[in-house]
Amino acid sequence: RVLSCGLKDFCAHGGDAAAAGAGDKRVPKIASVVGILGHLASRHAGSIKQELLRMFHESLGSSREHHKATVPFLLQLALMSPTLLATVSPELVDSLKPPVLNQLHQHFSAVPRDELDGVVGVVVHLLCHTSAGALRTLRFLLATAAP
Repeated sequence: RVLSCGLKDFCAHGGDAAAAGAGDKRVPKIASVVGILGHLASRHAGSIKQELLRMFHESLGSSREHHKATVPFLLQLALMSPTLLATVSPELVDSLKPPVLNQLHQHFSAVPRDELDGVVGVVVHLLCHTSAGALRTLRFLLATAAP
């Protein structure tokens, strides 16, 4: 419920690909969402991880408006919470198989170039600050870039 409410608020405040880099000024409730999830993570990390991954995968196959904002919303959560990033990043990397990468490509193919550059910048920033599963992530990047 917390993630769903946070996503709705993110969408209501202009949650798009550019909003991922805009900070919590554009999305007033996202700091509360991060705080609540951080508190819940001590006892419910598995459930939170499962829901974050479900939201990510569900959003890729949909053209519904709130699904378009899901990836930027999840990126913003990861920027604001190293705990959430560490919780989900290893499993996310494992799930990025060719069909999912194709869905991700299609999902962002209509995004304007400047917004896409912002999203890429956020992803690079997150990669640089990820310690959990860093070797797995590096292997994934190398294998994907040079199959």
